Amino acid sequence: MRIPLAAVLTTSLASVVVLQAQPRVQTFTLPNGLRVLHLEDHEHPLVRARLHLSLRPADLPPGRQGLPELALRMFAHSEAGDLKAERFDRLLDDSGIQMTQTADGEGLDWRIVARSRDQDRALGLLADRLQRTVFDPSDLEIQRLACWRQVDRPADSPHAQLERLLRRDPASTPTLTSLGAIAWEDLLTFRALVFRPDRAVLVLHGDLGLEQAKRLVLLSLGTWTPQEPPKRTEPAAPATPSSAITAPPASPSRISVIGTGLRVQALAPRPDGLSPEAAWLLARLVPGDGLLFPVRISAEPGGLLATLDADTSATSTHAWALLHLRLEALRRRGFTQGDLDRARSAWAETRHLDSLHPEAQMDAALAEATGRGVSAERMAALNLEALNAALRSWLDPAQLRSGVSGDPELMKTLVRP
Repeated sequence: MRIPLAAVLTTSLASVVVLQAQPRVQTFTLPNGLRVLHLEDHEHPLVRARLHLSLRPADLPPGRQGLPELALRMFAHSEAGDLKAERFDRLLDDSGIQMTQTADGEGLDWRIVARSRDQDRALGLLADRLQRTVFDPSDLEIQRLACWRQVDRPADSPHAQLERLLRRDPASTPTLTSLGAIAWEDLLTFRALVFRPDRAVLVLHGDLGLEQAKRLVLLSLGTWTPQEPPKRTEPAAPATPSSAITAPPASPSRISVIGTGLRVQALAPRPDGLSPEAAWLLARLVPGDGLLFPVRISAEPGGLLATLDADTSATSTHAWALLHLRLEALRRRGFTQGDLDRARSAWAETRHLDSLHPEAQMDAALAEATGRGVSAERMAALNLEALNAALRSWLDPAQLRSGVSGDPELMKTLVRP
């Protein structure tokens, strides 16, 4: 009897999925407080590492938005141990080691990818960067300006500027004023408060066993100890307003950008207290709902972004009314049990596929360790009433941050007769 090719392929794929199940997360903690999550996988001769430093509101003094980004730039452009910044980067390139650093509202991250034979060197260089970086005061002004250029980006298209402004969180987005208010003592204090082993989680994935991982981490990061913050000789100066730059308006807000083509947008920031399970399901369900047409919604790191590109003959008032009408209609109607069941099935499939991707495995392990992970038990327990309550909270009109690009009425006020 001949077996259909499709059946053979399906069976083979299922076998591969079973064989490549997600590695079990093993944890250990160093005496200095550094937590380590280890995922052993010998399929490829590679080792990946992600070091996460959590941020707390008390780490950021008022009026000093941009301090995490500025600190990361200072790390990247300073000496590490006996290595100049250029020599450090060249050593990474020559060794084929990838090292990247990022900052967001939840913390600071370093990511490393290296061949398993270079794992000692890779973790050693990370340790040099974290523990033995020497900041140069003369470099502060250069990196301050580089930070502002990274934020300002005047060459962006009007639509890109509008989205960037909407995504800005006034509490954490740098301005020219806040960057200018960051003093040398602020930078050193931030480093001492945040760059501590007891505030860090290290995720290791790849071609190394548990005992090997313990040895590697202990040798490279076992001597990492907290630093004492510097003593201030005078109180920190408050950030003073500047007529040259305006801080992003507080939410809710209306932002206008000059451009061609009328576009209105609304960002619904993720509400505080929303469970990771409800957030995942709504980010899956809301963008594809036909009730929103012609409004498009995308799930962004900062929330749900609704976009309406209006006809050239339309007014911004009419476009606003239509966008809010569509959002409110979905908010009032909610989802059905069938919607919830389909989204839950999609989550299970996505989780299954993510288990084959090393970076996704590491992200899931870190999210679980920091209380931001999606739990299978909580996902199964989430009912329709709780899902629709989360939807109403997320699309609350009072919390929307709104913006318009190419407003004809605004253009008229700028055109000289």
